[in-house]
Amino acid sequence: MLKKLRWKFVLLIMVLLSAVLGTALALQTGSALRQYREETDRVLRAALARGEAVLDPGHALLDGSPVRDDELYTGIPAFCAAVDREGRVLLALSYNAALDGDTLTRALEAALDAGVSSGQLRELNLRYLIQPKGPWLELAFADLSWEQSAVRRQVLTACLIFAGALAGFFAVSVLLSRWLMRPVEESWRVRQQFVADASHELKTPLTVLLADADILLSRPEETVGSQRQWVEGIREEGLRMKGLVQDLLFLARGDAAGDVRPRERVDLSALCKGCVMSFEPVAFEAGLTLDSAVAPGVAVTGSGEELRRLCAILLDNACKYCQPGGTVTVTLAAGERAVLTVHNTGEPIPQEALPHLFERFYRADAARSRQTGGAGLGLSIAAAIAERCRGRITVHSAQGEGTAFTAVLPLDRQLGERREKGG
Repeated sequence: MLKKLRWKFVLLIMVLLSAVLGTALALQTGSALRQYREETDRVLRAALARGEAVLDPGHALLDGSPVRDDELYTGIPAFCAAVDREGRVLLALSYNAALDGDTLTRALEAALDAGVSSGQLRELNLRYLIQPKGPWLELAFADLSWEQSAVRRQVLTACLIFAGALAGFFAVSVLLSRWLMRPVEESWRVRQQFVADASHELKTPLTVLLADADILLSRPEETVGSQRQWVEGIREEGLRMKGLVQDLLFLARGDAAGDVRPRERVDLSALCKGCVMSFEPVAFEAGLTLDSAVAPGVAVTGSGEELRRLCAILLDNACKYCQPGGTVTVTLAAGERAVLTVHNTGEPIPQEALPHLFERFYRADAARSRQTGGAGLGLSIAAAIAERCRGRITVHSAQGEGTAFTAVLPLDRQLGERREKGG
């Protein structure tokens, strides 16, 4: 499917670029053809003007035989003639043209028989222009060979340019399609991986549920109390599936929401203090020291429920992956933005795992994550919440420094304005 989509991109780009270039070449060629015709018409008018000067009453008329006139030079072979109302030739002048009496006669007869003042004589390959002048008619003729040759060269050049451009367009289209398809391919890969991982995560509790249910069904004579462990196993796996489905729904709703973001004003200071208090028993049971340094009056724009979940995810993650005797520190500071940092001591996260920590279902330590009940969605949800609040989450982990997750969020503008007014 992706391959077909890529070739559709190539075809679309080729069609659009070809249409633009074809239009430009057609307009340029049409303009050139119009200039060629105007040049021929200019020569015809110049020939008529020269003939009119020769036919001036102050000049003597010639005998009508073709005469070469060197007073007017034209790059286009041309000639003119003057005839009386009876069709007798009074004057015939040629300009850069080899003209004989037979050609002159045929040209004059064809032009006069046409009955129009200007036109083209295809059989003689001439263009003509007729102008009445007193008791006679003046006719000018120009050879069309140069114009036709120029037109052929123009069209051939345009075709060669178009053909060469098509080859270039194809190469560019292939490169552009690959570049444009990268996000699509990555999205498709992530989607396929997401479906596979979600199926895998749901398969494990479903297998346990079915196994426990089969055990219960195989012992119909026993009481519920005697089979309590199987009932509790079903409940535990059911709750695990419920949490996983809720996480998946949260991520799906966030993807569907797009740019629709919560606009609630949230007191992040109070929220962080509440989260720290709720995790104190957890840290105590794990043998950890939980410290906090929360600046007062820090407010951001977002969803209180989502930001509480973000803080809880980071605290839960820090407590789970900190060895007994270690320390978890929560820090909230405010400058141009609100900066929430959750740091824990202990072994660092492998460097090769850091770029993937916020990917859905990714686990740096898969075995340990399963033991702690994680599905690899917590940090993905935290990153999605931060992004919905127009913020971001980063991670730093190094030997001897521990691991720190930092969420940077924009401050609430109304609060900033009130602070400025208050001095």
